[in-house]
Amino acid sequence: MLMGGLLIQITGGRIETHFIIFGSLAFLAFYRDWPVLISASIVVAVDHLARGLFWPQSVYGVLVPTVWRSFEHAGWVVFCDVFLITACRQGVSDLWEAAHRRAELEPVNANIELQILERTAALQASEDRFRSLCASSPIGIFQTDHAGRCLYTNPSWQAITGLTIEQSLGDGWSHALHPDDAAETLREWGNATASGRDFDREFRLRSPSGDSRWVHARSSTLRNGAGEFVGHVGTTEDITARRQTEEALRAAKEAAEAATHTKSAFLATMSHEIRTPMSGVIGMTELLLDTEMTTEQRQFGKTIQSCGQSLLTLINDILDYSKIEAGKLHMEAVDFDLQTTFEEVLDLVAERAHAKQLELVGIVHHDVPHALRGDPGRLHQILMNLAGNAIKFTASGEVVVRARLVEQGDGGTRIRFEVSDTGIGIAPEVTCQLFQPFSQADASTTRKYGGTGLGLAICKQLAELMGGEIGVDSALGKGSTFWFTAFFGRASESALALPAPREDLRGVRVLIVDDNTTNREVLKLQTAAWGMISDVVADGAQALEMLRSRRGTAPYDIAILDMMMPGMDGLELGRTILADAALAPLRVILLTSSAQVGQGEASRRAGFQGYLNKPVRRSQLYDALRTLMALNPQASGAQDEHLVTTHSLRAREVRNRARILVAEDNEVNQTVAVRLLERLGYRVEVAANGREAIDAHAHWKFDAILMDSQMPELDGLEATRRIRRAEEAKGIHTPIIAMTANVMQGDREKCLEAGMDDYVSKPIRREELEAAIHRAIHAPAPAPTKAAAGGAAADGRVNAEDQIDRAVLDVLRGDGGPEADAFVNKLIERFTSDAAATL
Repeated sequence: MLMGGLLIQITGGRIETHFIIFGSLAFLAFYRDWPVLISASIVVAVDHLARGLFWPQSVYGVLVPTVWRSFEHAGWVVFCDVFLITACRQGVSDLWEAAHRRAELEPVNANIELQILERTAALQASEDRFRSLCASSPIGIFQTDHAGRCLYTNPSWQAITGLTIEQSLGDGWSHALHPDDAAETLREWGNATASGRDFDREFRLRSPSGDSRWVHARSSTLRNGAGEFVGHVGTTEDITARRQTEEALRAAKEAAEAATHTKSAFLATMSHEIRTPMSGVIGMTELLLDTEMTTEQRQFGKTIQSCGQSLLTLINDILDYSKIEAGKLHMEAVDFDLQTTFEEVLDLVAERAHAKQLELVGIVHHDVPHALRGDPGRLHQILMNLAGNAIKFTASGEVVVRARLVEQGDGGTRIRFEVSDTGIGIAPEVTCQLFQPFSQADASTTRKYGGTGLGLAICKQLAELMGGEIGVDSALGKGSTFWFTAFFGRASESALALPAPREDLRGVRVLIVDDNTTNREVLKLQTAAWGMISDVVADGAQALEMLRSRRGTAPYDIAILDMMMPGMDGLELGRTILADAALAPLRVILLTSSAQVGQGEASRRAGFQGYLNKPVRRSQLYDALRTLMALNPQASGAQDEHLVTTHSLRAREVRNRARILVAEDNEVNQTVAVRLLERLGYRVEVAANGREAIDAHAHWKFDAILMDSQMPELDGLEATRRIRRAEEAKGIHTPIIAMTANVMQGDREKCLEAGMDDYVSKPIRREELEAAIHRAIHAPAPAPTKAAAGGAAADGRVNAEDQIDRAVLDVLRGDGGPEADAFVNKLIERFTSDAAATL
């Protein structure tokens, strides 16, 4: 500032030199220290004031001093200082802010630099780890660009292919492809590259040394930030060992299938070879037991029959287990009546139960639907096994077979079946072994009760095949309850429709007398379902008291009495009731067991209106009650004619001496079949092979044909096919029933495919044979085709002649009945009339 004043003085106060002052202030303002500007401005002000007073020419260039001139110059300096000081303060403030920001950014920058260092180290470690993994990985790794050219391969890939990394880059990797797989592999790889999709294929590689390997190559697509396909990254795994194992397993599987086929063929052959003589043993034994025999001979015969049935059961169990083990056991799906299946089981085991004086009770709860769709044969098999076991291991008490509804929906019905007994029971620690094959709860029971331990294992498998499960609740010495569940489909709308309760039983009053609680419960439920009014008592004394108390008002219409009761048995109670005239017109029916021989005759002599064998079928009881209500209880002299029995209630169709053809090559089986059919009331003709059966069918009309499947010259299947072809031209259909010892999976289907109508397995049982023939004869015949209509009409004369032959033979044999006699009498009258006209 002093230098500026000196320059002003030297120039004589020129205005130009005064700007040096402002330039100096502006220069000082760069230090951003405003007190310096004030001090400099004070120096200028003092200089100008002093010299303006004493030497005005040196400062202002004038000779006359003026105070206002000093103030003017000072004002401009102050004006300049205001702006410069403001700028200095703003500059200092900006510097402080910049310093603060820098101070704040320095640790952030340091942290960022630290993170960068850490990330860099991590990336380096990751890259090192990736390189280490790629180098040590047992699976080959590769990377390609968008055109499918190889960019990288790891050492394992190089070891698998036998190529170096230089040889594998670009398209060099394709040189390792096996010639047989190269074209297809390259085509699929090209498609994956062109479409930008993943690649997955098994193929072979061949190294430069000539070794071949199977590999499994997989790759995934790589895409950039814009989603554009940029290449593949994938793996190549050596699967040569796996392929060799698969080939070994495939060979083992084929060998196992061949062994299974051989086993199945062996089982089928053995089944046929065993069942054929067994058919003779069991059939001849049944025929023998129907003849006059001494008590000892009958006992021996029953022993043979029992042993034969046991052996047949064992054969069936082994065959079933073999089929289950081989996975060849399949379930049928047919409409059936649960009540009928249930009652058939009870009928078959009733004799054994009654022989041990056991109460056998069957209960199908009212909410369980009767019309179901499933496999009734397998359900029958499980129930038979469980009920048979219950009877076998029960010395006294009762066996109850029960069916309960678990759930019912649109998809079907789940039912729980229970078989309870009061037998020896099972210890809890051994129940888990029961359903294992060839095992029993106690090894000692095998010697005492017999058995192979296969039955429950088969039941378990069958229950699971029916969509259910099986189990047991038992306590040692307190009996057991075996249960299983099964799922059944819905039967068709028209299938097995049960008739509605008849009005003629509604309001009928019935008194049930039975000492067994379960039997009373079953009878009460059944009669209540038919609208009857029922009361139950446990013994004869209570029954008499109840009957006499109701004589005046609301008397009972029917009394159902159990035979075996403590104190007063059913027979004695019935005599007491019938002897009391005040209780008339009460109808009395006796329930007895099949083992109580002579009770039916005793009840007839005592004046009972009927008796039924236990366990009583629901349909039998219903028919018996309806029949009793239709009889006149006052007709004492007609008891022999109107006694309602189990046999009289069975549906027996009029056979009219139907003719049956038996095609069987085994003489023993011929004899069994002929005798059984004759005792059932049929006429029988025999053919020794399929060719004779065809000839017999061509010359005679038969109501049914029993056809053995395996016969010399021409087997039963081919004979059936030829008979069906011959019948197509005539428009007729003769029922053919397969009679075979082959019971393996598919045998039934083969018979039905050949044109047979039904199937009976050997050994032949009377009940099964009778049921099969009844179904065949009374089933509606198939409608004839249009092409065969003429043949059917032309065959009318043959049918009429055959009808005449049958009627005449019936009369000659003396067993044709009144219908046949009337028919022949008509023929004689017509013949006489024609002869007279001719003469």
